[in-house]
Amino acid sequence: MLNCFRQFCIFILFFYTLLFTQYSNAERNIQQTYENSTWQVSGDSFFCQLSQTIDEYAELSVTSRAGEPQNLSLRWLLTDREITNVQVFTRRADWQSAQTIPPKIMFNSSEIEQQQVYFYSGIASLLRAIKQGFWLDAIVGFGDEELRLTFANTFSDNVISKYQDCRHQLSPLSWDQARDHEFEFELGERIVRKQADITFLKDLARFIALDPSVEKVMIDGHTDDVGSPLANRLLSKERADDVAARLVEFGLPESMLEVRAHGQRYPVANNSTILGKSSNRRVLVRLFRRSN
Repeated sequence: MLNCFRQFCIFILFFYTLLFTQYSNAERNIQQTYENSTWQVSGDSFFCQLSQTIDEYAELSVTSRAGEPQNLSLRWLLTDREITNVQVFTRRADWQSAQTIPPKIMFNSSEIEQQQVYFYSGIASLLRAIKQGFWLDAIVGFGDEELRLTFANTFSDNVISKYQDCRHQLSPLSWDQARDHEFEFELGERIVRKQADITFLKDLARFIALDPSVEKVMIDGHTDDVGSPLANRLLSKERADDVAARLVEFGLPESMLEVRAHGQRYPVANNSTILGKSSNRRVLVRLFRRSN
């Protein structure tokens, strides 16, 4: 009798263990609802984002910021547990045929920053996969446990086109890239000649046109100590004037510009060396925003 009771207890324990395991496994696999399976696009002239959120669990997003490469990120929204690693990969959508093979795209990282992980390569391939209708799985690790999140995907063609249109309208520069920049000149050189410098000035003019908070552009010309102080002051003015003229050519209102010529008075390096002289032959362009 005692033996039968013991076997019965073992059976009950096994049954509830199996039931709990099945329930637990179900809880560790969460799929986006169909009504929320459309990717959302938001942005402006300095920021574009393609994102999808699964309830209160996580947000998966592709983000482009002005002057920076786009990235994929997963942000864990709950605060009760620390995540330790994240995998993101493509999978076949439920509506696709069994013969459909998703592209082999996978992101994997354990570099977590404040419950968020970033990926910077392979983004273009991922966007193509989303546009083709593939879904994404994210496996979020918590050390000894994992949770699978399935990000479904509807109306993907139009959404990806909208996101790419936003990216094409982005400023070519960020504020940190635009706020101050030095142009160096060869010995005796009076005008901007390097194509990279001309391209930057064009990008700078576009940045200013897109940022209404910029109210003034200060342009300061400088020289090395070769020649007389008067000649160097005139040379520094020619250099600064040429930079200003380029900005006006690219659409900047002349009223926003303030041009100053300093000659050799404010060196940033020792004029006794060739490298020092080169550093001192410069025009510094600085942007000033309207104070709130």
